[in-house]
Amino acid sequence: KMRKDLVLEFWDRSQYLNINNKSYQNYINKTLNEKLKFDVSYGDVTTNSLINKNKNINAIIIAKQDGIIAGIDEISLALKNKKIKINKNKKDGDKIKKGSIILEIYGNARKILAYERTLLNIIQRMSGIATLTYNTKKLIKNKCFISATRKTMFSLIDKKAVSAGGGLTHRLNLNDSILIKDNHLKLLNGNIERALKLANKNKKAKYVEIEIKNEKEALEAVRAIKKIKSKKLFAIMFDNMEAQLIKATIKKINNAFNKNINNEKFKNKRIILFEASGNINEKNILEYSKTGVDAVSLGFLTHSARAFDMSLDIKA
Repeated sequence: KMRKDLVLEFWDRSQYLNINNKSYQNYINKTLNEKLKFDVSYGDVTTNSLINKNKNINAIIIAKQDGIIAGIDEISLALKNKKIKINKNKKDGDKIKKGSIILEIYGNARKILAYERTLLNIIQRMSGIATLTYNTKKLIKNKCFISATRKTMFSLIDKKAVSAGGGLTHRLNLNDSILIKDNHLKLLNGNIERALKLANKNKKAKYVEIEIKNEKEALEAVRAIKKIKSKKLFAIMFDNMEAQLIKATIKKINNAFNKNINNEKFKNKRIILFEASGNINEKNILEYSKTGVDAVSLGFLTHSARAFDMSLDIKA
């Protein structure tokens, strides 16, 4: 396999985040219906006072900025059994211009007005994340992959939005792959080799990643991984390390491994993937993308994305 394919295998689960997948469908229905119900549980006192209960309307959702759209599939699914018709003018992942009509909606006025805020919240959040991901990716001109973290408000919804913007999802849940973090290592008295050996014993997990914070730990991890007999795929995450130090460490790893290729202990030519994480933002991501890492994971994609500007307008 090409290195790029291994990176996608290791850090991308976007194939599960489509509304034809039963478990994703259930997640969307549960999450969105809960929000829709909360808003209308006691009725919409304003609309019910002013608008005839039999009135039908046409409405549109319109973009008020340029960007990448996401969340159309999700809100379409949420409205599926609500007797509201939807025409999709765009699809998730589309580049759109300010003024574009994203969706046309037809149905009962009271229902549409009651659902308006929830529908907009979802599509604005998802499109905001997708747009930020797309713009961040453009900054590094495909020098490496960018990926989400688990710093999310709406776990799978946020991950799907990153994917629509061209980013990788990373783990969808804690069962996805083994990620040995600093707190795990603390509980094993910092013993990197032991942690990796224990991880390797897990029959189900195909992917093992270990978080390290300096060059010494990185080299220790590489040595341990090279000794392990395993069919698993391994990765090293450089956590909160300066870009220059990551670059120097990767160089050292490559040199050390190449020199040791004839040594009995290091006979397996296993590929180790590299990830950078921690305090990486739009200002320094270009520097990190040039260090030799395969992926950079970014918390800000999901915890600091601004809502995409759009509105629901009733056609007179």
